[in-house]
Amino acid sequence: MALISFALTTKEFLSGRKTVTRRAWKDKYRGKWIKWYNSGKVIHDACDKVLYAGGKRIGKFELTCAPYLEKLSNMPLSDLKAEGGMCKTREEFCELIGKTMDDYVTVIRFKKLKEGSDHMAVGC
Repeated sequence: MALISFALTTKEFLSGRKTVTRRAWKDKYRGKWIKWYNSGKVIHDACDKVLYAGGKRIGKFELTCAPYLEKLSNMPLSDLKAEGGMCKTREEFCELIGKTMDDYVTVIRFKKLKEGSDHMAVGC
């Protein structure tokens, strides 16, 4: 099981409002997540910050499709809400994460699991 830190969006993750996250992952790391997804390893841990910096596990999430690469200018406007609703425009979102509209990021779509839940993944 892998984990993702939701440091800036812990509150949004815990409320269930956040159902997608974008990460500047290297191809090799994205490939690991795709491999895990394709082999049925779809449930992972969520942390409030990275564990080596004193973070703690705050829940579990289930991937709802394989992670994929996307140019930020192609981000669906509906994902602004799914990212937690902190930004009203793509440009604002790019500024928040320190990227430009021309940058590519890995998109991870998920649903937060309730404690003790063992749901199966659904399609994108």
